Amino acid sequence: MKRYLALAALALTALALTAQLHAAETVAIYQAFDMMGQSGYMIMNKEEYAKLTAQIKEEEKAFPAALAEAKKKWDEDKTNLAVKGTFPGNRIKPRSVKKFGSDFNDMEQAKKRLAQAQAAAAEKAGDKAASAQRPNASAEDLKREETRARAFVEAVEQVNMVLGQKLGRPVPKFGFTTPEDPNKKF
Repeated sequence: MKRYLALAALALTALALTAQLHAAETVAIYQAFDMMGQSGYMIMNKEEYAKLTAQIKEEEKAFPAALAEAKKKWDEDKTNLAVKGTFPGNRIKPRSVKKFGSDFNDMEQAKKRLAQAQAAAAEKAGDKAASAQRPNASAEDLKREETRARAFVEAVEQVNMVLGQKLGRPVPKFGFTTPEDPNKKF
């Protein structure tokens, strides 16, 4: 009889430990992209991910109208066309997020994997920047590229402003903050 009670106690203990493991919060690494196509990695739990994806879906619905309105304003300003060229709308994308890897039960493992992903992304960005440098480019070409880059940033800001007006809340344009906590960077 004592043996059965000991086995039952052991089974209940194992069941309680299993329930605690399942109740422990799992986190995952997500890669988020902003309107300029820049990406960053963040660790989020399922609730944070659900909140961010809900915001992004809301933004995606209003994005085409905001893009069209920003393009219309751009085209109405004749100095934009003369100095900066046409509206770079095909390069502006709505924010997005995707899962990077699998879930983690241990936050330390997630942070370790996040550091690895960020290091790989930084190395890739450095390689891309090194290959983008053109040593034989003329001053006129460099000036044109700089003007094009500034025009792109201004176009993203304009789309962001219109999108924020349509949604009635601020929309992060650079980086990866959520409207609930604009000071939190991922």
